[in-house]
Amino acid sequence: MIVRPWQLHDTVRIATQPAQQYLHRIVDVRADFTELANQGLAWTAENDGKILAIAGVEPQWENRATAFALLSDDSGPHFPAIHSAVVEFLDNAPYRRIEATVDVGFKQGHRWIKMLGFELEGYMKAYRPDGADMLLYARVR
Repeated sequence: MIVRPWQLHDTVRIATQPAQQYLHRIVDVRADFTELANQGLAWTAENDGKILAIAGVEPQWENRATAFALLSDDSGPHFPAIHSAVVEFLDNAPYRRIEATVDVGFKQGHRWIKMLGFELEGYMKAYRPDGADMLLYARVR
């Protein structure tokens, strides 16, 4: 597995895990993270030509950013390496506060976000465009 800067079309190439497939209906999966990648804020994990994960942070204002991560259905065997890459990235990110949202019913997502050092901050009703609820987490240094 290699971790590299995100490249145009990576978001189209990832076969997201079932728990995240709803995203294709509510967000533009052709999103262009070129600017974030150029700043070292968006990256891709790839193995044998398959996109395993796309992750990064989007700055909101000074010392605050929002984290995002897409995992493929094939990421399981590579999860320890992906986790390590995300931890290293978060530890070196130039933000005091990094936020992330997780679907209310996504148990594995809640487990992982806590393993990454995020703490639960709140319940957000009807947060997604489709009306689904999310939980807000934050990692603060």
